[in-house]
Amino acid sequence: MPKNEDYLNSKLEWSQRRMDALDQIEAKLKMMKKLAEFARDYKLNSKQIEQINAKLHRYRQEVIFLDEQSKTFWLDAH
Repeated sequence: MPKNEDYLNSKLEWSQRRMDALDQIEAKLKMMKKLAEFARDYKLNSKQIEQINAKLHRYRQEVIFLDEQSKTFWLDAH
């Protein structure tokens, strides 16, 4: 198999992994939106607000991790 074909196959596999990561990111962003809307729409006590903020922070960290782990195709990183 020619080197260019290997590269393109690797790029295709990476693209599929990136799409999977983006789907996961989208799901987490939707959860973050729901939490933010819930916090906006209801009177919450300080403990509830703290819990929502902790969840938002966790989702944010997960989104950053998924994005960082999947955004660069390693053969193009050089």
